[in-house]
Amino acid sequence: MPSSEILSIKDLSELLHLSTGTINNRLSAQRKAIESGKDANLYQVQRLAPPSIKLGRVRLFKRETVEQWLARFEGVKM
Repeated sequence: MPSSEILSIKDLSELLHLSTGTINNRLSAQRKAIESGKDANLYQVQRLAPPSIKLGRVRLFKRETVEQWLARFEGVKM
């Protein structure tokens, strides 16, 4: 797969072996933490979900960024 591949929440859930509900819950928790005033660069906030963009109702992830996120948090209990 090319590294510039764009992933949907469904694609990400298959890659991470998590349900789409779990992915959505993590994204929601991340968003709420940021909205409550926590720094988006905090380790605890960043580890919830990989960086993504939202276009309308669709959340998209760049595969290369997801792989970097996985490498950064490898071995960390989520």
